[in-house]
Amino acid sequence: LEAARLAKADQASELVREFTELEGHIGGEYARLAGYPEAVSAAIDEQYLPDGADAPLPQTETGRVLSAADKIDTLNVAFGLGQRPTGSRDPYGLRRAAIGLDRLAIEGSLSIPRELMDPEVAEFVEERFEGLLEAPVEYVRAARRASVRDLGGVARLAQALADLPEERFAPIHTAYIRASRLGEKEGGAAAQLDPALLIEEAEVEVAQALERVDSEIAAALDAGDFAAAVESAAELGPLLDRFFEDVLVVAEDRAVRANRLRLLLNVRDTLGRLGELSQIPRG
Repeated sequence: LEAARLAKADQASELVREFTELEGHIGGEYARLAGYPEAVSAAIDEQYLPDGADAPLPQTETGRVLSAADKIDTLNVAFGLGQRPTGSRDPYGLRRAAIGLDRLAIEGSLSIPRELMDPEVAEFVEERFEGLLEAPVEYVRAARRASVRDLGGVARLAQALADLPEERFAPIHTAYIRASRLGEKEGGAAAQLDPALLIEEAEVEVAQALERVDSEIAAALDAGDFAAAVESAAELGPLLDRFFEDVLVVAEDRAVRANRLRLLLNVRDTLGRLGELSQIPRG
């Protein structure tokens, strides 16, 4: 808190007004001369790092937190005032701030809740991952729609999905796509699943597994255990295969049909915790 309170104090100095590239560094030196703890002085000194795609990160935990807070505040305020960069125009260095925030999350292992950013800012910041990560952009775009709370978690999930062997990813992707397409195409899904209308054994198995798997995926994502989240999701693949073989979704009975469509949409929503998987092309 002390570092945050003093972070911009050097803006009032004549030295920083004349040599703007020294902002932060001068504040850190002033804090040291004033007898503040080194943790406070170092954080003030490091608050603008990283200030480029290849620039060093803050070396202290306090410096990383202060840097992230400053970047989030800058982005939220600028976007709130309608100052989103357009084309090559970026007078406030917002792209640089967004890239710095991403690097703090990835390389600095700093936990940055996505909810701290306004929705438009979050979109802008997470778009920068497409140029920073080794994962193909389709996986990054998919992961950006996942129910992951942490900014760095988006990057780690994108990489985890991209690293999955085909035999493990295929059942998840196929189940998501088939459930989405049929559930959304037919329309008329029930608002809630009614267990009493689950007639066929295959749909009962899907419903029972879904109730367990949904909570498992949610818990694994919250814990950052993406391998466990994927393992749980993969369990639905064989069950959905049997479902589509044994169950007529578009049943004559309207209530049964609506219930089966709701079941498929629930499958879509559960697997959708891993992201918008339709963004990922498969041969």
